Amino acid sequence: MKSFFKKGISLVLGLALVSLLFTSNTLYSEAKSKSSAKKNIVVVLDPGHDTTHTGCHYENFEEGIANLYIAYYCKAELEKYSGITVYMTRYGFECPYGADPDSKSSCLSARVNYAKSVKADVIVSLHNDYDPDLDASQNGSKVIVPNANYKPDICVAGTTLGQSILTQLTATGLNVNNWKLCPNGTGIVTRDSESSKYPDGSAKDFYALINQSKTAGFPCVIVEHAFCTNYSDRVNHLSTPEQYQQLGIADATGIANYYGLTLK
Repeated sequence: MKSFFKKGISLVLGLALVSLLFTSNTLYSEAKSKSSAKKNIVVVLDPGHDTTHTGCHYENFEEGIANLYIAYYCKAELEKYSGITVYMTRYGFECPYGADPDSKSSCLSARVNYAKSVKADVIVSLHNDYDPDLDASQNGSKVIVPNANYKPDICVAGTTLGQSILTQLTATGLNVNNWKLCPNGTGIVTRDSESSKYPDGSAKDFYALINQSKTAGFPCVIVEHAFCTNYSDRVNHLSTPEQYQQLGIADATGIANYYGLTLK
């Protein structure tokens, strides 16, 4: 699979969150006004994993490779729009932040720091999923978004962006995933840390990319496109460059729609 592609291209949003979304119209409107007022939106695409910090593997599927190609297609599509600058946290198969396989946490921190260095408005981290129990019923797309703690405006922005992306992904034929770790049926999920806290004492987001981005002042969403352990997802969405292009375009369209961008 790896050589083929190299050759081919060389916890839940519960009632509290629902309440937040219904009562934060002012927050959301202000955030949208600010983004609309900006002359340029800076999006950092994060192709999850790499050959050092590997993702899921199943059959002939390798996540780190797939994520990279989806990111390239997403970047190419986004650059058809005006008012946006797009960066990626990696452009090759290798990890640009160190070759130590035990350096996962420092690699994630470096990705956020890179986004800060280019004055990112958002990180969109691109992934694919794997069910460790090989539960074939797990399929489809979900987007992991910031929880409502500490900086609720970032939750609102991330949730709305996540929904915009998910809408486009389901239009490709993917189902909405009801993640068994955080089931809520919407495909928009949060996950809290069981021990780590934000400065205000509230539970941190579980994922380092999300909690570190929130601390830095911008949202991060993690897009889980499809399950490599589901036969239909793997064959129909994760098997060819054309399928990866379709996913990348869906991501880009969801991002562009959220920011109100227009084609050049």
